[in-house]
Amino acid sequence: MGKILRKCQKCGSYTLKQDKCPYCGGPLKSPYPPKFSPLDPYGEYRRKLKRELIKEKEN
Repeated sequence: MGKILRKCQKCGSYTLKQDKCPYCGGPLKSPYPPKFSPLDPYGEYRRKLKRELIKEKEN
């Protein structure tokens, strides 16, 4: 089983632990970006949501 690097959302430190940060006890998240797909089946919905959020900020 390979180890996956994790980043603490609270303090920003990196660790190989999977449950919580060993330094501050904060939640961990994968620091890697999602895989890119040129077929992007959800791209339309994501762009639509982004446009709606921008409109909401303007008002």
